[in-house]
Amino acid sequence: MTDSPEPSRPAHTPLATRLRLAAMMFLQYMSLGLWGVTVGTYIAANTGQAGLGIFTPGFIGYSTSAGAIGSLVSPLLLGYLSDRYFSAQWLLSLMHALCCVAALGMAWCESQTAFYLWLLLYFHCFLPACALTNKIALKHLVDSEAEYPHIRIFSTLGWITAGLLVGFGWPEITGSSIEDTATPIILGAIASGVMALYSLTLPPTPPEPKPGGSALPRFAGSLPLLTNLPLMVFLGITVLACIPTMPYNNYGNLFLNKHDFPHPAALMTLGQLSDLFCLWASPWLIARLGLRRLFSLGLVAWFVRYVLLAVGGYYQLSWAVYSAILIHGACYVFIYVVAVMYVDRLTDSAHRGAAQGLLAIATSGVGNLLGALAVGYTESTYLTPPGITPPPYDWTAFWLVPAGISLFTLAVYYFVFLPMNRRAGSVAKEASM
Repeated sequence: MTDSPEPSRPAHTPLATRLRLAAMMFLQYMSLGLWGVTVGTYIAANTGQAGLGIFTPGFIGYSTSAGAIGSLVSPLLLGYLSDRYFSAQWLLSLMHALCCVAALGMAWCESQTAFYLWLLLYFHCFLPACALTNKIALKHLVDSEAEYPHIRIFSTLGWITAGLLVGFGWPEITGSSIEDTATPIILGAIASGVMALYSLTLPPTPPEPKPGGSALPRFAGSLPLLTNLPLMVFLGITVLACIPTMPYNNYGNLFLNKHDFPHPAALMTLGQLSDLFCLWASPWLIARLGLRRLFSLGLVAWFVRYVLLAVGGYYQLSWAVYSAILIHGACYVFIYVVAVMYVDRLTDSAHRGAAQGLLAIATSGVGNLLGALAVGYTESTYLTPPGITPPPYDWTAFWLVPAGISLFTLAVYYFVFLPMNRRAGSVAKEASM
């Protein structure tokens, strides 16, 4: 007796469902995009004797560890809860309600310790929300490999809208920049509140049915993920790939401000334009190149980006800086979005929430934690060394460090992971589809 496909399953997801999922992605990433790009500039404006003077040198880099710590446990835990006990849309609403509270706490506090604790709470809620939105989208899309990249386009549109509002719209309306103030954080809190309410309207995504037993055995049912060798090896590579992403994410806006580029937050949205193209072209690229090659192109893109920033900063070449911004699509889509789809391929339906949680732990957790420690040390060495006034801001040396890490990751990918991947026949077949 052979299994037959479901006769009632449509070829494409209904338009109404796709629009609802698109709005979910838009609000999810707009809420962080309103302040995530400029928070480093805000911290720098209040470091040492500047501004409120509540931050210490190197805190920009070390503060990024909050996001990493927030990814170590909570995405897997929330993913497991969504797989077994609670509907994903209800958990998503709760996470964004807490994000709203945490963002307001960051905006209104006046001590570095309090700011960091609120930041920890925020990322303990936002990063599980990212995994939940992935699960909801993949659950309700009929052809995920063809439709998911197009749904993710709206996450980029949300980020672009946030950057244009903060970097261009607000200064044009009020005549002053808010990039070094707490105002973007307050705007992000408002967006999280809106997302918390909208999440309640999303398509129902109940937990997967599973036979009875105690809570412990059912949790142990997720442990086979840890014995899934192709999945574990791939997650290890994503850890290395995400270490060098932290310098650009947290210092790009400060770099542009220090070099007097106009409307830095709005300028950085140029990178999201290439996001749109790469997301739109992803189904075509996946069909012709495969997920494995696209992921390797993402690693190359990060290396090229940092070389361009180092050259542009040293020789004052605007075209090199603009090129580094515009390459963002390949950097982001071919690493983060491709990884989501690859993990979904390697996981059965009963464990997709937990698998996406593991991916969040690997990328936003372990990878970003190591990246935060590295970039904090690099900042205190090349940008704002303690006891040196004025700070040297040696941007060229600063950018070359993550360039070297990206090159090392590329070498590990080609000489360690790919040979191992070829030996695992089933994994090679999945990657070549």
